[in-house]
Amino acid sequence: MQITAAAPSDIEAAVARLAAAFENDPITGFLLQTGPGYRERVTQFFSLLMGARLALGMPVLVARDAAGVHGTAMGYTTARPVWPKPFADDWDHFENAIPGLRERMAVYDEIADKGKPAEPHYYLGVLGLDPVLQGRGIGMQLLQAFCERSAADSRSAGVYLETANPSNVSFYQRAGFEETGRGGLGDATLWCLFLRHCSDT
Repeated sequence: MQITAAAPSDIEAAVARLAAAFENDPITGFLLQTGPGYRERVTQFFSLLMGARLALGMPVLVARDAAGVHGTAMGYTTARPVWPKPFADDWDHFENAIPGLRERMAVYDEIADKGKPAEPHYYLGVLGLDPVLQGRGIGMQLLQAFCERSAADSRSAGVYLETANPSNVSFYQRAGFEETGRGGLGDATLWCLFLRHCSDT
């Protein structure tokens, strides 16, 4: 399995894997509301995120082999640029089409903002892979590749992320992440985690 930078041609396959990976995730379930049309909402959600981040030149990594793309990690560098207008317009339309999404996003953001480190950092917004391949170390490969990009950036103090899946907390802690906060997200708990890069100074 190779970890490479994603290309626009990878979006369809990557999003299909993410939609499967996050089908039962508490965060997407809370934000996008399970029920009729949920899978379509999740697919559109990840398609918007991946398209915008690729357009902005943000880190979007995929795990691939000869059979195709099997997982994705994506987020932001220390810069958080404004989305290009076409993507921003599509996101506004997406939010407006889902009742209560803006309010639920505000709840999520309030918890996340309290857990974020003050120093410039990379943000890992999404890490997911084909569920049938879980347990083979692919997720850790993606995580390490993303963290290596952050560590190579002298402006970045580390990598920050959130998860609402309890089993993911131990996965990230094994990689060196530490909890920086938590809060209630509907019926779930949102954990905020940060990996601080070692300093030679």
